[in-house]
Amino acid sequence: MKICKFLILLMAWSAVVWADNQTDTISRVHSDKSLPFRVRLKKTHYKLPNGIQSYIHAEYHNKWLIITGRIGGLHGFVTDSEDNFPTKEQNTTVYVVDPVNKITFSRSLKDPTSGLTQEQVDLLSVTAAQGYRHDDTLYITGGYGLNSATGGLDTKNALTAINIPGLISWVIEPSPGETAAQHIRQIFDDIFKVTGGYMNQAGENPTLLIMGHEFNGFYSDPIQIPPVFQQYTEQVRRFYINDDGVNLSITPISSLPAIPDPNYRRRDLNVAPVISKVDDQLKRSFVALSGVFTLTDGVWTVPVEVAGDGTPFMADPTLPSTFKQGMNNYDCASFGMFSEKTGSMYIVLLGGMSFGFFEETKEGLQFKTDSEIPFISQTTTIKIDKSGNYTQHLMRHGGFPEIRSQKFSPVNSILCGFPKPQIKQGNPLLLGSESEVFLLHKVPKYDNEVLKLDKIKKPTVIGYVLGGIASTLPNTNTQADSFPSPYIFKVIVEPVPVPGCGCK
Repeated sequence: MKICKFLILLMAWSAVVWADNQTDTISRVHSDKSLPFRVRLKKTHYKLPNGIQSYIHAEYHNKWLIITGRIGGLHGFVTDSEDNFPTKEQNTTVYVVDPVNKITFSRSLKDPTSGLTQEQVDLLSVTAAQGYRHDDTLYITGGYGLNSATGGLDTKNALTAINIPGLISWVIEPSPGETAAQHIRQIFDDIFKVTGGYMNQAGENPTLLIMGHEFNGFYSDPIQIPPVFQQYTEQVRRFYINDDGVNLSITPISSLPAIPDPNYRRRDLNVAPVISKVDDQLKRSFVALSGVFTLTDGVWTVPVEVAGDGTPFMADPTLPSTFKQGMNNYDCASFGMFSEKTGSMYIVLLGGMSFGFFEETKEGLQFKTDSEIPFISQTTTIKIDKSGNYTQHLMRHGGFPEIRSQKFSPVNSILCGFPKPQIKQGNPLLLGSESEVFLLHKVPKYDNEVLKLDKIKKPTVIGYVLGGIASTLPNTNTQADSFPSPYIFKVIVEPVPVPGCGCK
């Protein structure tokens, strides 16, 4: 591990210097003592039949639908290898999790009753696609995966509309003659050709496809061009989805900014729906946090605020007052909470990969940085106060609980069809990367899935973290050192008194 020789105590601060990143400094990481809540993660006694990461999901009537993604760990980095993203590790199974009864149902996209073509199976087994739910429909765009017609790998140009209750029915107990294809519709346009971005909609605004990139060809490190093609969108793509349940089309509108902006050259980032209070009215928008990679292979540090209509804005990185994110820089499990009483928005980031991290030493809790962006299990919260000011806070007891690695990964070799990789026995697993939070239906939330913090009056299970990459080492470029996590964790939010205000 390449760690810079720079240490700080949690409550002390000096400038962190790393030229590869967007900025030479990052903002101070505060303690969580000033926050009105704590977060705890607790491992459940049940888990998925096998691990999965980088998937698309939707919650529906206390059932969790999981589709696309990968059933392997971190991809490889071997130069000129066609096996860095092995096609046998593409997830071709649809899962439905019943968390109440602790049962997982599954059915293969290749099942004879699916009614899907090979092209459709390819489109529905990609990694790092974008997706969001609108009413009973799950919309999915892009993603990177196998093109069976050519034998290569590429970024898909499809928009898929899935009838959620219909596909759940097909997985659990299909009626006679029912197929998966009956619940799936697809259209094609190059506007959808994105992987590693984010897609969502705020109210009646257009659907937004935020940042990401197009990648075609076999991945290698360093990336070889030609034959590989890679291009970041550096924009927010926008379109209206026209869908009456039968006919599916889009009305594209201009991308923002009109000319791609190199500051938005970002992928595999956390984008969070947020709420702010403006003139006593609640306003929905998004915040794009960090992500990778700068032209010098560093992390982005200054957030990009994206209005509901897709207009992006980034604060001036050269100003000392501009917030610079230092932890949880890569895509990870996350959720948001808003307090109408204080006007503050909170984005909780659970584990993943991070430029900065804290380490227990003889001198106490020390902050370190690593340009290789190692895996961590630590949690931070980014607070946006009523004036729009950002701060980041270490959730001291909010990280993933310790799970020691076994000699072999818990991946089911029969289901996955490939040998169990050997991993570092006894190492604490580092979790959260490429995982998702499944919010419980009963927890009070706004229409954009942001939780109503003021309504949480006692310790509350707000949801669960599923899947992701489990790494046995902070830094690795070997596939055998990681695996797809099958673990499920409860996410508990506990309100606490805020010092100095005498309230909760």
